[in-house]
Amino acid sequence: MQQITRDVYAETNVRGANVGFVVTGEGVVLIDSPMIPPEARWWREQIAEVADQEIIYLINTDHHRGHVLGNQYLTTAVITHEAAWKEMKSYGDSFRQRLINRFIKDDEPEVAAEFENLKIILPCVTFTNRMTLYKGGKTIRLIHVGGHTAASSLVHVVEDGVLFTGDVVVKGRHPFIGHGNSKDWLNALTFIRKLRVKTIVPGHGEVCDRETLQMLSEYIRQMRAQVRKLYLAGRSKTETGSRVDLFNFFPIPDKDRQRTRKRFKASVGRVYEEMKTSYGASPEAKKRK
Repeated sequence: MQQITRDVYAETNVRGANVGFVVTGEGVVLIDSPMIPPEARWWREQIAEVADQEIIYLINTDHHRGHVLGNQYLTTAVITHEAAWKEMKSYGDSFRQRLINRFIKDDEPEVAAEFENLKIILPCVTFTNRMTLYKGGKTIRLIHVGGHTAASSLVHVVEDGVLFTGDVVVKGRHPFIGHGNSKDWLNALTFIRKLRVKTIVPGHGEVCDRETLQMLSEYIRQMRAQVRKLYLAGRSKTETGSRVDLFNFFPIPDKDRQRTRKRFKASVGRVYEEMKTSYGASPEAKKRK
């Protein structure tokens, strides 16, 4: 666990997504929850060692499983964007079974067994644009930006100059655009640059600063440019997925290459659909008709 300021902490070594918390004097505010049940229980213990206060809120930066599955071990006082709530309320038996199957496939039967008792904690408070918590002298701003998902939101701890970004910022890895919008994502990164923050806690990767934003923006811009060119040349989505040359933009451990390749193609496919919406049928496709 990393202490960023006197009252703000982050953990970047749990599976799923980075997590953090703010000690306010009137209670602890959490940002996201560990995906794996034993890690979520361990996180609760770490929080208790640091802060002799109750957990008053848990903010989920989006609805993806890496951010929300540990909610049940931490609190029922969950806050998310309204779009995340709409997704989370659909997580039922089939969602649980897919999780179990995934961990069985990954040869983690103990984790799979724990998900037999998975309980999705739905938000008790939602917001649509912005929301501010004032607790114990802390101003905690929740800011919807989209990009990674329709629900993606930032958590800005104003007095400490710390920004929790969820997966809107990831360091040293491919961003996943498969459920998002690349143009909105670029706009979100531009917005972050204008905020008065000293420290960024990304959704994945080590705690960083604004320099990380440049490489991430360049990656998304290059993907948009390459997909646009291939789309306007009349290439199919499948062809485009095999021709976009960004897979080695970030280092990928050998064990993660297959999964990353799948997510990369999903991102390209999503951007392809954006181009289709923006330009309609490409000139080459119209010629063939």
